Amino acid sequence: MNIAGWVGVLLLAASGAAGAASKCPSIETSMVDKGFGDGPWRVISGGPGACSFMTANTSVNFGFNHMVSESTDLATKAAVDMHEAIAGNSVVVPTPSLGEHGFAYQTKDDAGAIDPKTMFFYGHRGSVGVSGYLNLASAITPAQRDFAANLIAGTLGVATNAKALARETNCPYLDDALVDKLLPDGERSVIVPDRNNCVMSAGGRVLTVAIVKDARSREAADGMLRSGGCSVDPLPQFGKTAGVMHHCFEGNPRAQVVVAGDGRMLEIAYVPGQGQEPTDAERAMLVDAAAFALKR
Repeated sequence: MNIAGWVGVLLLAASGAAGAASKCPSIETSMVDKGFGDGPWRVISGGPGACSFMTANTSVNFGFNHMVSESTDLATKAAVDMHEAIAGNSVVVPTPSLGEHGFAYQTKDDAGAIDPKTMFFYGHRGSVGVSGYLNLASAITPAQRDFAANLIAGTLGVATNAKALARETNCPYLDDALVDKLLPDGERSVIVPDRNNCVMSAGGRVLTVAIVKDARSREAADGMLRSGGCSVDPLPQFGKTAGVMHHCFEGNPRAQVVVAGDGRMLEIAYVPGQGQEPTDAERAMLVDAAAFALKR
């Protein structure tokens, strides 16, 4: 899978994991209202490295995700590679506010047409990369495109703030030693939508962790363990509603540990990439990672 595809995986994981929030730390909802109309807008998820906004019409939305690389050079390379990956099938507009290699783009369908109501963004500052999206009820104007880019660019101040950058790369539910084993090589990127959600990627591999606090967590976990046509190995050491899913008929080859109880659900997922199923050893490490997370 190319870098564009992996960015899609990361964004989906982050947006799917993040829970409801009343405030985005880096973008005021009033600014979104003024810039795009179609409101009122509200925050769907908000954290140090990601925010998403939506109107009553769920197809009208806006958001961004930060991806922190190990160095400025690697973040720059990611931006260049992303541009190359999407250029052949997209209408691309250079967007200097998102950095030297920043751009906005709209993907083409099989007939070569674009959806004028949908736009994506990519850029970086220092070691922090950023992806964003905008979906409106009518065609996005150049002014709305530039406004969205400026809002997204405004979140990149974290790149020069050591404390803020540390918060955006801190995954308290993941054990560093196990992460090093599951992501042994490649350029590592991190997305931390909030302290209960984290996405790490390196060398085509992706590791995600999400903690969801909800009274119906056991019901949700039961549903997940039965979905996707997966083989499920029970994990009684974690309770009655706990298992590791693998060899699924639906979705990418992956392993997922799901544990629920006492109004809280833990999900840790691992995608080895290259169409490969996780090995027995990798599934065992994922179970160890779940044991670590459950003690936090």
